[in-house]
Amino acid sequence: MIVITAASGKLGTTLADAFKAKGLAGQVRLAVRSPDKLAARKAEGFEVVAADYDDPASLRDAFAGAEIAVIISGAGTNDIRTAQHHNAIEAAKAAGVTRIVYTSATNPVSTSRFDWAQAHEATEAELKASGIAYTILRDNSYFANNDPLFANAKASGVLPFTGIDAKVAYVSHEDVADSIVGAVTGSGHANKIYEIAGGEAWSAVELAALLSELTGKEIKALDVPVAAFEEQFRSMGLPEWVATGVGSFYAALGAGEYAATSGDVERLAGRPSTSARAYLKAFA
Repeated sequence: MIVITAASGKLGTTLADAFKAKGLAGQVRLAVRSPDKLAARKAEGFEVVAADYDDPASLRDAFAGAEIAVIISGAGTNDIRTAQHHNAIEAAKAAGVTRIVYTSATNPVSTSRFDWAQAHEATEAELKASGIAYTILRDNSYFANNDPLFANAKASGVLPFTGIDAKVAYVSHEDVADSIVGAVTGSGHANKIYEIAGGEAWSAVELAALLSELTGKEIKALDVPVAAFEEQFRSMGLPEWVATGVGSFYAALGAGEYAATSGDVERLAGRPSTSARAYLKAFA
């Protein structure tokens, strides 16, 4: 049995679809805070159970009888995330899980400009010391993180970004989901770390040029400070920790921390990572 935590989010949804496409729904248990959200998944063959990162007992119940736990990283400040991941790791140990697959992030070090990298650094360290076999997937930035920017660029002719010449090895949610499926179902992945990054890296200038080509409208990249992103998030009513946390992510991207490409998506998923052209066609 395979358990997926935080299964109602975008990655969890995409991952469930990937397992279903492989005919493996019957081997997967979806653990989510509100099971009613995934009631329709039962008809697809999935088991759906209640589990909350802040409720260790619910996690132990969710992991009971499972061999592999896919822990999708939680949400919150570093302290909250680290505590949530600790609860999940301890519950997996108590339930007899034999391997944990964890979704980390590129450059998970406390010196990163990305504030939340600290939670990934702490969780990776705990996993390595846990005594359970682990597979860590360090996910690069999702193309989809920029969907509002891409849509606005098509309308306005301007693609705002911090550090417009810095390259990012973007991936799609499908790249990450298919890589997780490969890590779960394949052999030889115990105690391994994979860089789930694109085979190509793109700067905002290059993405703007590609959008111009695909849409037939001139689009230019505009370098904007991180503070402008943070203020935009605040104006949307997002909490301060989200505004500064996401702002710090754009700072890390703009500093080139996410530029390294990788062949690990192809290695795990059995296909190349999603190209920028293929992804951006949706906006044309």
